[in-house]
Amino acid sequence: MPPEPSTHPSNPVVLTSLPALLLTRPAELSTPLAKRIQTMGGRVWVYPTLEIAPLPLPDAVVCSTLAHSHYWIFISANAVLHGWPLVAPHVRSNTQLAAVGRATALRLQHCSKRPVLFPDTGSDSEALLALPELSNLCRQKIVILRGRGGREWLKTVLESRQAEVHYLECYARIRPLANLPLLDQALTGPLAVSIQSAEALENLWHMAGAERQECLRQQWFIVSHPRVAQAAMKYGIHQIQITDPGDESLLECWMRLPHSRNH
Repeated sequence: MPPEPSTHPSNPVVLTSLPALLLTRPAELSTPLAKRIQTMGGRVWVYPTLEIAPLPLPDAVVCSTLAHSHYWIFISANAVLHGWPLVAPHVRSNTQLAAVGRATALRLQHCSKRPVLFPDTGSDSEALLALPELSNLCRQKIVILRGRGGREWLKTVLESRQAEVHYLECYARIRPLANLPLLDQALTGPLAVSIQSAEALENLWHMAGAERQECLRQQWFIVSHPRVAQAAMKYGIHQIQITDPGDESLLECWMRLPHSRNH
């Protein structure tokens, strides 16, 4: 896990005047942050719009996929959570670990106790692919640890650079049942909605239903990538803040929002 911040807001009154924060990441990722926010005096709701289900993979499949590989690329924090326990027994001294984004890299460093390649700026596949280490991949075998499905772009570009690319899909994303009473409580006051992916936003929209969608359009949305912002605008959402992935960036962005009395 990333290190806890060394400082906290000194005035809880300021946090209570902010819009409440709705966390839509899977519960196991949202709950620790929600507890921090409550300790700091803020108002927060945990409303997962994605559930993560681990995919069982026989060790023989893991072993054959990883055999003679040079790079293991972890797509997300969930790839670290569900993938690292599977691959850890097979790590070699020359295995290079890589991650899409700083937040995922910090989780992977914590679990593996090994160096992790990741971009200093940017938190997507494009930023990772801009690193010089991934520019010449002739006859290099790369394993991408990810959830079932998703963008093919990273694999396509790596293969265009002459790499041999394989997937190790270690979890599935599932739309949970809607807890509409909880969402109704959250929507009784000004709200900032944290969205980490276009899929999470789509699930929120389906789970909310037409009668709550108009209310959602009036709220702030804090998103982790311009692609997610574009998806939000297609739903008629206009109060959008783009921030880097990771808890600290999310908190900083949320604490810069206008106070409720000006919302």
